Amino acid sequence: MIAVLAVFMGSSCSDFLDVPLTSELETNYFANENRVQRGIGAIYAEITNLYGSNMAKAGANHPMYILQGDDLAASGTSYSNYEAFSGFSAGDGLVSQYWGHLYQTVARANFMLEKLELPEIQAVYTTQNLVDYNKGEALFLKAWVYYRLWDMFRKAPVQDQRITSMDVAILPPSKGFEMLDAAISHLETAAELLPASWSEENKGRVFKNSAYGLLVKCYAMRACYAAEYGGNKNEDYNKAISAFGKMTADNTIVNVPFGDNFDYRTENNAESLFEFQASHAQKEDNSWLDNNFGGDAGFMGAYYHYFTTHWAAGGNPIGPTSKLMNLFEEGDPRRSETFKKAEEVWNDGGRLWWLGGAWGFHDGYQFVKYINGQRGDRYDRNWQITSGNNPRILRLADVILTVAEACFQTGNVARATELVNQVRTRARFSTSEGSESPVPANYATVTFQHIMDERMLELAGEEGIRWADLRRWHSAGYIDLSQWTHETFGYLGGEATFAFTIPRHLLYPIPTGEINSNPLMQADGNNPGYN
Repeated sequence: MIAVLAVFMGSSCSDFLDVPLTSELETNYFANENRVQRGIGAIYAEITNLYGSNMAKAGANHPMYILQGDDLAASGTSYSNYEAFSGFSAGDGLVSQYWGHLYQTVARANFMLEKLELPEIQAVYTTQNLVDYNKGEALFLKAWVYYRLWDMFRKAPVQDQRITSMDVAILPPSKGFEMLDAAISHLETAAELLPASWSEENKGRVFKNSAYGLLVKCYAMRACYAAEYGGNKNEDYNKAISAFGKMTADNTIVNVPFGDNFDYRTENNAESLFEFQASHAQKEDNSWLDNNFGGDAGFMGAYYHYFTTHWAAGGNPIGPTSKLMNLFEEGDPRRSETFKKAEEVWNDGGRLWWLGGAWGFHDGYQFVKYINGQRGDRYDRNWQITSGNNPRILRLADVILTVAEACFQTGNVARATELVNQVRTRARFSTSEGSESPVPANYATVTFQHIMDERMLELAGEEGIRWADLRRWHSAGYIDLSQWTHETFGYLGGEATFAFTIPRHLLYPIPTGEINSNPLMQADGNNPGYN
């Protein structure tokens, strides 16, 4: 009996082990070009976690990167750790979540870059030049993450290879411009590899101008920190100007109405250089499920309810500061595309369709860039939490105004004036009927204050741009944040809970989890002022 059992068990084990490999294994997944495109798509997909609702985790990331600045403010103190820096610490859940998703994006990019070098992977391609385009996409997305990491955390480790063992998992904190330089290097290569444009069905993928546009911002960023980290300000500003000159086609934005940059009906337009491709899961866009769901339910949409009183908002509604509202000239068409009286948003007597409660915040004004008019109809059908309207991450107006700054700082005031006036001309022609408004008028000659103000007017509330601008201008000596008060920032919670200090709050803290798991980072210590 024992002998028979042994034979049976041996036969069963042999049969059990003799099972064909699943098609989902790394070794045989990339069997055709379409499968490789799914791998590239997975890099983009991780960005969902930066702009989605993340309700099963620490919540949406947005307050930590849109509230630090002077263009937006919360209506109360529920976000005071981000807006007033009160109690802001390395243990913050959103900071840890944001850091993790950025590095997950890098890991996916490194994985695909490794795969794309394999002859057997290259052999499955049937579309000419697509393998180079894919390399360019992976390099761009990694560079964009590096740009964000350097700007926010500064000493984040440079992870330029796939982690397959502990030997390469523990990386030292970057020093000086190391991470920003890596971003620039990747973008320079990506600009050579990426196509000038994609076919209609591939719209939304990054292209050549995406890389050159982000290069402009990287060089301008490095120029501003030249004195602090040992660079050459004029040289980097000139490199920004040169990168702009390499952008293909027409670098003007006059024919793109301002509001088209925030409307799902005009996504990926002629001004767009990089945007998160928000959508809804086939069955249900479920904000409590991860976007890596592999099925027909999860979350794939963008989150905008921090600008509303929807029950999923989770804190005090965020809206325009008085400083931002007062900066706009009456009659500037961008004004009503940026904020407006709540009753105008839904034309419903001041009541919000999802709640039925009156809007009593920010002097009755609501920030509306992504929810203005019919843009608010793009929410998922079941919960109305996530939107299919794409967040615009990088657009041409941002790049043009950055180049205007570079021209001004290198002595070409005439060119700077021309570039700023290009943005203001587009603003004048952004009326609802397309007629020309008398404001904002062109400048005869711009000052640097004009350029700074124009960036606030044009880019208010977008992708953490304002806080990045303020900090780099502070480092360059163009402004002095040490003199700013809670009123300068537009913080509504009062002086008692306002805790901004320099140098501590010029950088975000390295998350506690990274400090505890990385002995090299632990030995180097956290950013100034954080334990």
